[in-house]
Amino acid sequence: MPATADDQSIPEGLLGLLAQVTGDFVALPTTELGEAIDRTLATVGGMFGVDRAYLFELAADGTMSNTHEWVADGISPEIGNLQSIPVEAFPWWMRRMREGLAIDLRSLEDLPAEAVAERAILEPQGIQSVLVLPVAWRGNLDGFVGFDHVRTRRAWTAQEVDVLRIVATAIAQSIERRAIGRRLELADTVFQHAHEGIFATDGDQRILEVNPMFTEITGYTREESIGRTPNMLSSGRYGLEFYAGMWSAISTAGSWRGEIWNRRRNGDLYLERLAISAVRGPDGQVERYVGVFADITRLKEQEERLEQMAYYDALTKLPNRALLSDRMSQALAHAGRAKQLLAVCYLDLDAFKSVNDAYGHAAGDRLLVEMSHRLKGALRTGDMVARLGGDEFVILLPGLRNQSECDLLLGRILKCVAEPFEAVLGHPVALTASIGVRVVPPADADPDTLLRQADQALYAAKQEGRGRAHFFDPERDRQVVLRRDQVARISAGLGSGEMRLHYQPIVDLGTGRPVMAEALVRWQRPDRGLMPPAEWLPAIEGTESMRDLGDWVLEESLRARERWCAAGVDVAVSVNVSGVELRDPKFPARVRAALARHPGINPSHLRLEVLESAALADMALVSRTIAECAAFGVQFSIDDFGTGYSSLTYLKRLPVATIKIDRSFVADMLHDSGDRAIVTGVIELARVFGRRSVAEGVESAEHLEALRGLNCDMGQGFGISPPLPEDGFLAWVRSRA
Repeated sequence: MPATADDQSIPEGLLGLLAQVTGDFVALPTTELGEAIDRTLATVGGMFGVDRAYLFELAADGTMSNTHEWVADGISPEIGNLQSIPVEAFPWWMRRMREGLAIDLRSLEDLPAEAVAERAILEPQGIQSVLVLPVAWRGNLDGFVGFDHVRTRRAWTAQEVDVLRIVATAIAQSIERRAIGRRLELADTVFQHAHEGIFATDGDQRILEVNPMFTEITGYTREESIGRTPNMLSSGRYGLEFYAGMWSAISTAGSWRGEIWNRRRNGDLYLERLAISAVRGPDGQVERYVGVFADITRLKEQEERLEQMAYYDALTKLPNRALLSDRMSQALAHAGRAKQLLAVCYLDLDAFKSVNDAYGHAAGDRLLVEMSHRLKGALRTGDMVARLGGDEFVILLPGLRNQSECDLLLGRILKCVAEPFEAVLGHPVALTASIGVRVVPPADADPDTLLRQADQALYAAKQEGRGRAHFFDPERDRQVVLRRDQVARISAGLGSGEMRLHYQPIVDLGTGRPVMAEALVRWQRPDRGLMPPAEWLPAIEGTESMRDLGDWVLEESLRARERWCAAGVDVAVSVNVSGVELRDPKFPARVRAALARHPGINPSHLRLEVLESAALADMALVSRTIAECAAFGVQFSIDDFGTGYSSLTYLKRLPVATIKIDRSFVADMLHDSGDRAIVTGVIELARVFGRRSVAEGVESAEHLEALRGLNCDMGQGFGISPPLPEDGFLAWVRSRA
């Protein structure tokens, strides 16, 4: 029989219940606590004669569910209908539970008016009386236990309620214990399966536990590690100050993070990303240290490879343009602080292309690698050399005290470049370099501007003859920029078909018959009309544009010769050749290829004119070029003869067919005895050496008569005909027939 409210002693049955419950929940492993809750509900239900005993647990998502239920015989279970119910749907009920108060209803009439939702869920279950107690531990509400009567009504005694409170508290402890067990199990799972190494020490830094990844990374087993300190991993790379700073940070901030080199059990070094945290007890004293680390050696190697790809040249391993810009900014800032000079040197290897052409790109690459080593060897500590691409390098010379110091370094650089390089075994190659230099005081310009100015100075160094350094000059810079613009505009004009050829007849003075025509280029510029070569041709002297123009003139002249033949005009064509074309080893091959594209033209009907000054520049090279072209039938003329030096020597050695007397002598020969003597002498020299003579600048009939009297072979000038467009030239030739 249930005890009365006045009986203060606890019946033996209730004591047994308490003993069973506390024994189960204290002694059983966490995996069996669910079964213990089920047994407890069944024991309570049977002992107190209730129809239904159950446990609701609260979830983190704000819902509650019936997780355990016992029902008497003949009573329908409700557990399946009471899952994931929103907690906030029952405010009166949950407020009582959070306040630690029991809900003791002898009938549903005892529900307050505000408990509308509670009545709506209890009535359909046929509940007559109910006792509900909060399941809470240390102020944390985990749920509630309930005891329902559906067949009769029940009044609970205070003693029964107190006993059931103890049962509810025991269940709460079991839930907390189970939760702790799950957290520990999860923590152990994380500890055992983490991809990071983990170790825990006591307050004296003695290792208490390590996880499997600790062993995998360090090579030390758990047994070898426990009781030792993390110092066993020390790489020896850091001094006492480093470790003192680390532990000072842990002491003051509670943690330290960073990258550190450590040593494995086998002696190999590895880089790890390490985090150490201090765990303090209630008294604020450090009880534990926990370290988590990952081996980032391969990651660091990959980062370095990516950095190498992003900031360093793949071939020479020198810094590239991206890193150069950053270093230049740093050098400028330092120069500003130190009040020192900084030199930006733009270096280009002269005639590097010839190495690739003669020996192949592999040899060229070896030369570039060798040059990078030489340049670094010629520099001081703190200087920098970068490769921009091809054979272009940029050298930074910071900390210069004066111009003389810069000159000395530039001399060393030019000297190291000029040392012979063995392109292939037994074939040494000697190159020179041209350097453009921009010396700046502190904060004078930004990196892009400095590079542009050094590049312009390099252009000037090339123009001055190569193999030298040229310092940037603002006025010279203006001229260089102007010339570059002119060259670019001329190149664009050539590409867009703005160039024209006019032809000036050359006649046999004995017969008056036209035998040749000199092709003379004009520029039909849309905004300025037809421009003679004197107004624009000097701008491209010595440049690649001059070579491109020469190729175009040769091709167009050969096409014109084909049209002349088709029109019945048999006149040879004469084409001027620039110095840059003569110095090109491939020039004879280019002429041969042009003739091959016009197989109907006899090579003897093409005459190439070379200025005497160009021939003087490199006698041996010009002689070889003329000889190679003569081998397949092309003849040469020496233009402006008499304006150079050692003319007799060149006349004897150069295998040319025609000598053209400079117009300055011909123009004044009628009233200047000296000029007449020169003209006479050149005509005689040509005859003696078996060359034919051509007088340029024939301006009048008197000139023609005088030249015939001196036995000059041919004449050319406005007194015969001005340069004419092709149609006009053909008409002029026909008129002389």
